[in-house]
Amino acid sequence: MSTEHPFSDIGDRIRWHRKDYEGLSQGDYAERAGLKRAQLANWETGQFRLSLDGALALRETYGLSLDFIYAGNFDALPATVRRAWMDKHINKASQ
Repeated sequence: MSTEHPFSDIGDRIRWHRKDYEGLSQGDYAERAGLKRAQLANWETGQFRLSLDGALALRETYGLSLDFIYAGNFDALPATVRRAWMDKHINKASQ
């Protein structure tokens, strides 16, 4: 984990969900969750830690578990999201 981007693992998971799974721009993704695009951009870069309120908004809107957001535990995700996450990592590992 980079000291410049100490929360990049969290940002990577959010960005994957927004961009690869949902196919949304930062603005659309943030708006649906009642967040500001700038907040989301800061979280995705990993420079700023995702607030609990922000994580709860993502959970409420998109069904992302706090375990997945903060710790990377994909077992708590809905089945279709979990499969997509696992497929991404299996494909990445085989390349």
